[in-house]
Amino acid sequence: MSVKKKRTKLDLYATILEVVRRFDGGARVTKISYGVGMPVDRLRVFLKELEQFGFLVRTTGESRETLYRVTSRGQRYLKTYWQLVGLLEPIDIHD
Repeated sequence: MSVKKKRTKLDLYATILEVVRRFDGGARVTKISYGVGMPVDRLRVFLKELEQFGFLVRTTGESRETLYRVTSRGQRYLKTYWQLVGLLEPIDIHD
């Protein structure tokens, strides 16, 4: 039996940013929701926080839908996050 570890808020931020980054023209909320595995209502709270931190920017697409894009600050967060995870991986802090 596989035990699923609870994701921290920092893990969720990184996961959301990674999913958004995959979409060149920007990602819609439903696509992000599926990619992250989180209900849309809960995701919207995280998207708002990421916008306030300057990690995401909200834009309007050609069909007037709301799209999210990762900013350069968000890219720096991801780079730093993955470096830290790489450093801590041998320690396995989640146990």
